[in-house]
Amino acid sequence: MKKNKFTLIKLFLWLVICQLPGVLSAPFVYPNLDWYRQLIKPPFIPPEGIFGPVWALLYVSLGLSAFFAFREKFHARPLALFAGQLVLNVCWTPVFFGAHSLLGALLLLLAMLGEMTGLFKAFWRTDRRAAYLLLPYSAWLVFATYLTIGVWWLN
Repeated sequence: MKKNKFTLIKLFLWLVICQLPGVLSAPFVYPNLDWYRQLIKPPFIPPEGIFGPVWALLYVSLGLSAFFAFREKFHARPLALFAGQLVLNVCWTPVFFGAHSLLGALLLLLAMLGEMTGLFKAFWRTDRRAAYLLLPYSAWLVFATYLTIGVWWLN
């Protein structure tokens, strides 16, 4: 019983930790929505109201991924890569919305994609379920890169 309780606590902590990028980034979005709405956007951009729920679900996927990857023990390289991905994720919104730096946001996304490749490989070696749970986030990063390239190019 103690092991199950401890496992649930670890799962809960990973889910909370992975929601932090969204919580920390949100204050940069709302004051800059007028600026964002004036940007020329590429085709296939989702409605504004989609981004928050999608990111919340992606953060859950990341939390589950981390839970499986680090369920038995922490591995230094995967943990460093995972932490790096969260830090890059936290930085994107202040750069895009806060600093209005479209090129800076694009460069951050490219770094996130490169870093995600290493993270996926590391998680694949640690726990394949963890690697598979990175796929929705990775796909969204690719889509976000397309959107950011489009916004940067058009503006």
